[in-house]
Amino acid sequence: MTQVVDDFFEFGRSAKSFLVLANDLSVIDATSTFLAEWSLRRDEITGQSVFDVFSNTTDKTGSNDARPKTLISLQEVFDHAPGFLCVTRGPTHIVELVNKPCYQIVCHRPVVGMSARDISSVGGNYELVRLLDQVYATGQSYVGRAHKIKLQPSPGAACIEAYVNFVYRPIFNDEGAVAGILAFGYDVTKEILVRDELRSSEDRFHLALEAAGDGVWDWNIARQTFSLSARGRAMLGYDANEIGDSLEDWFSITHPEDQERTRDQTMACVQGRIPFLSCEYRVRCKNGSWKWLLARGAVIHRDGSGRATRMVGTTIDISSEQETLRRANFDSLTSLPNRSLFRDRLEHEVQISRRTGKPIALMFLDLDRFKEVNDLLGHAAGDSLLRECAKRIRSCVRAVDTVARLGGDEFTVILTDLDGRAHVEFIAQKILNVLARPFDLGQERIHVSGSIGITMHPDDGAYPEDLVRNADQAMYVAKNAGRNQFCFFTRSMQEKARHRISMIAELREALPKNQLQVYFQPIVELRTGHISKSEALLRWQHPQKGMLPPSEFIGLAEESGLINDIGNWVFIEAANWSKRWTEQAGKLFQVSINKSPIQFMPQKNTMNWGTHLRNLGIAWNSISVEITENLLFNTSTTTEERLLSMRDSGIQVAIDDFGTGYSSMAYLKKFDVDYLKIDQSFVAGSTADTISRTIAETIIVMAHKLGLKVIAEGIETQEQLDWLKQAGCDYGQGYLFSQPLPPDQFERLFAHRAA
Repeated sequence: MTQVVDDFFEFGRSAKSFLVLANDLSVIDATSTFLAEWSLRRDEITGQSVFDVFSNTTDKTGSNDARPKTLISLQEVFDHAPGFLCVTRGPTHIVELVNKPCYQIVCHRPVVGMSARDISSVGGNYELVRLLDQVYATGQSYVGRAHKIKLQPSPGAACIEAYVNFVYRPIFNDEGAVAGILAFGYDVTKEILVRDELRSSEDRFHLALEAAGDGVWDWNIARQTFSLSARGRAMLGYDANEIGDSLEDWFSITHPEDQERTRDQTMACVQGRIPFLSCEYRVRCKNGSWKWLLARGAVIHRDGSGRATRMVGTTIDISSEQETLRRANFDSLTSLPNRSLFRDRLEHEVQISRRTGKPIALMFLDLDRFKEVNDLLGHAAGDSLLRECAKRIRSCVRAVDTVARLGGDEFTVILTDLDGRAHVEFIAQKILNVLARPFDLGQERIHVSGSIGITMHPDDGAYPEDLVRNADQAMYVAKNAGRNQFCFFTRSMQEKARHRISMIAELREALPKNQLQVYFQPIVELRTGHISKSEALLRWQHPQKGMLPPSEFIGLAEESGLINDIGNWVFIEAANWSKRWTEQAGKLFQVSINKSPIQFMPQKNTMNWGTHLRNLGIAWNSISVEITENLLFNTSTTTEERLLSMRDSGIQVAIDDFGTGYSSMAYLKKFDVDYLKIDQSFVAGSTADTISRTIAETIIVMAHKLGLKVIAEGIETQEQLDWLKQAGCDYGQGYLFSQPLPPDQFERLFAHRAA
């Protein structure tokens, strides 16, 4: 009964005067307007039959017009109702009461007392009679939405189609049987047409978006349903019912790393904090792959309190754009941010640090001995090593920190939101520890380490370029200090870096300005005491600093790439002096030169030393090249080819500082080495019964059995000379014979010893 009351109030909301009746037509309530019009009190009529109320009621206003109030007054109340009202009686639905709007349904015919079946034959609304039969037979109310019926707006006018919401309520007699039906309804044609137009407009909008290749989604927030268009599902490979119809179903196929961010941005739009949604995220396709999508959308409806009830938008496949972006910003080998993205992130973190006051740290990491591994095992193994190193470094930091690869074997780490220097030291040591563990590359087990330079913002520098420079300088200090360690930037490093840069700039001018000189140290045949060879040693006559030994600038030459030009110049000088002194002595005079490992690397416009010697017309063994043991052991394909080509050109090979590295005898024979030079540390410490003397004597015996000659370096005393001669050493050099001399002084010494 409560529902009837509610519905009646709904339909009669705009009436000025009406009653609320129960199923048995007894009065439940009345509006204040009705009570005032009839001068009644609510308690006088509540519960009475409507017929009794109107048959017994007279005007209480005190006027002489004591006219009775009949049911025609109830008709007036019904006529004021905004919708269609009708009361029927019996199984044939005899009409007992209708209001004026209802006559539009029956084509303005008198219908009171007629059967609804007879009336429907004129209006053609047979469905309404069928529903009356249903309610009368079942005793169950009926609520119908948007029934399509025909109406005649006025007598004689053409019939039109309309949409009406109907409610049929059974009226029961005292025995509980259905005696009649109260039917009422209201015209919703305008609402239906607006809805259809909106739906049509949306369909056209969706069709336009579908034609553009976009997926269309619709989130009904009030009903908690989420739908994606066929084009959107096809984009991911899903059929119609394979994702589900809730927003959570959609989030379930969103990449775990993107879910929180996508939720936050969606809710920001729902809550009105941002006007439009624009979010990039990954979604799992039906085949298990991940696809990047760009979702755009907006809230299109809010309720009276401002709560969002509906949101619509589109999805676009941006996988190709993401791949292009990834290639532009991420290293293809390790998938770490590349140099470009690293610079952007460092700039961003510096700005945040300025705003929050919290320091950040920048680490520069360079792998130790990576080039040796790369040359020894090949580039494929080197790539595998870099990938594994990237994973290990990334495992040592938090998700908010950045690990990047700048190129080669150089990595950077940006540590943010720091509490102090201790945290940075802990991370640096953690990285060194994980890199120190062995790497299994195929059948090989490799050991490398790392050298780390660290700088802090804002203490060490205010700008990103300052931090990059500082960390790089600190890394070089760590590497030069013995590797496998970390070093914090200091101001003194900055001074050393400025000095290094200045020296490199001056070194570039040294060769054109004839500041470089070649000195020669004699190599004596110990059996005869004759000077039969010499070693060419480079010197730099610096305009301010005076004469500088190679240890002061060869490293700078290698770092700057000047070593190739300088090395070629030294070779030409050595070849010219070898030819001159051979002609003076009337027999071969060999000059040995040191060749940096950098000179064996691929380079443009490489000078062919063999061709130069042939053009000069000197003997095939006039030049000997001294190389280190490490170069021999870690020979790459390119280095091996250059060594063998050099041997084929008639240039002999000597292993310098032999005994301090880890050469294999097989390499000595493979490259047809001519000389072993015993490192001066074994000679200087060679008192009787010392390990150094034993090692030196073993090298001499081994070399002779392999057909090699031995040269001892650093001979300074007669005792050392006597011992080496007794041990069978072939040649010696050192201050006992002479220090390195300029060419003219060496020539006089050579002539004097020869005489």
